[in-house]
Amino acid sequence: MENNNLYYHNRGMEIPGLFFDSATGKPFKTCQVCQKQLLDTDVSYIIEKVFRKNISTGKIESFFEYAICFGCAQKLTESYSKESKENLEHFFRENVEENIKQQKQISLETPRDLQEHLSRCSITGKSVTELEEYQIVGQFNGSYLSEQMTPFMIGSGSMDDVQGLLSIKTLDEIDDFTGKYLTGPPEFRDYFKSPKRRPILV
Repeated sequence: MENNNLYYHNRGMEIPGLFFDSATGKPFKTCQVCQKQLLDTDVSYIIEKVFRKNISTGKIESFFEYAICFGCAQKLTESYSKESKENLEHFFRENVEENIKQQKQISLETPRDLQEHLSRCSITGKSVTELEEYQIVGQFNGSYLSEQMTPFMIGSGSMDDVQGLLSIKTLDEIDDFTGKYLTGPPEFRDYFKSPKRRPILV
């Protein structure tokens, strides 16, 4: 049967607004690291966005976000220590992947489906309305959501757990990466410093 959904094509769902660049209100066009073109291509890449409650307004806003192609993401993760890589692989396999598999009949055919799926922490099940900080991660191919990985959301408590899995060497590599490629408000740099160092999930 033909699928007449505006957002769903034979290649999958078009990039939903939840993963747009907050500054432009449009899809990310290039890799944050190498500037490779992402849209209307077969390039595989990851988008990560971190949301935090604005103390002044009380509203949840995008704190930092980026798109990174698989090639650059691989170079970054290859710099991680063996211990960190093994810890991360085990953590996400046992928590995120298994929890997603256990959810019944996940249907991600529309942006609304995706937003509902990302409304709870993929690890704890805590609602996004209870969180003051959380991250969402999705994999894409060109202008479409990839079917190779189900997008996920993790709340601040789970982010702390992930940070605890990383070695000093790996945290230093992440510090170098964020210093070179990510920018933000003055408090942004403190986000990656002890004791509240946050991982980036590529």
